[in-house]
Amino acid sequence: MKKSVFTYIGILAVLTCLAFVCADSNQSVTEVPVTGHCSAPQEAIQQEESIEALDYMVTTWSSPVTREEVQEYRSILDFWTDDDKAKYKHDNFSEIWVVNLKDYPDWTLDVAAIAPEYKVASPTEEFTAEQLALVADAEYSDHLRFSARFNSTKVSTGEVEEYVLVSQSVCLVPEVQADYKGGLDALASYLKMASKDHVKEVTRDQVGRGRIFFTVSAKGTITNVKLIETSNYPNVDQAMIKIVQDIPKKWKPAQDETGKKVDQEFVFTFGQAGC
Repeated sequence: MKKSVFTYIGILAVLTCLAFVCADSNQSVTEVPVTGHCSAPQEAIQQEESIEALDYMVTTWSSPVTREEVQEYRSILDFWTDDDKAKYKHDNFSEIWVVNLKDYPDWTLDVAAIAPEYKVASPTEEFTAEQLALVADAEYSDHLRFSARFNSTKVSTGEVEEYVLVSQSVCLVPEVQADYKGGLDALASYLKMASKDHVKEVTRDQVGRGRIFFTVSAKGTITNVKLIETSNYPNVDQAMIKIVQDIPKKWKPAQDETGKKVDQEFVFTFGQAGC
């Protein structure tokens, strides 16, 4: 009888021990915050996707050229490569324009919208004295466009394409351009990170091409910040304006050919880049 009692007590002890082990095991499992650990990475992924919905770029208006470089232009054919000249003949030139776009949007193709004092036409491929004078009078950050229409004949086939448009846009920049510490790519990266909380709702198929002009003054400060094209998200546009205004003071101002510090304008593009 005593042996049976001790056996029963032993069985109870084992069962009790197992119960504690199971309880402890269940407790350790239920304490793991599965939901909490999963939600944070998901939010991070969504935020990263919203950032990647936008392209970020800081440039001049168009291809940068110095005053010395732009004064070398003498003909509309200066913008043709040797390969172009070998493949195509050209004749019947018309509408040869040299235009200083000044504050006009650079995608404006209708020269009729440009003030008369900022455009000069000529009947030949060679630029006239008046056109060259317009170029010589250009100021830093002015946007110059050289364009013409003509008939083009493909040398290999003799096929003629009529009324072809050739157009080249350049931005007149100081001899020493304004320099942001780390370069313009570093500035674009800064703007991208500074705006991440403002673009959470942006989607790639809805965003446009937002563009903001800003000037780096001769003192190295940011001035003349203005939105010229919307991203289709007004709240994002306004946030970007504020972020540009608050760009860290890491600029070395531009300099002209004499070493004098001068203003220079840049364009911050955000959204879908491209023309």
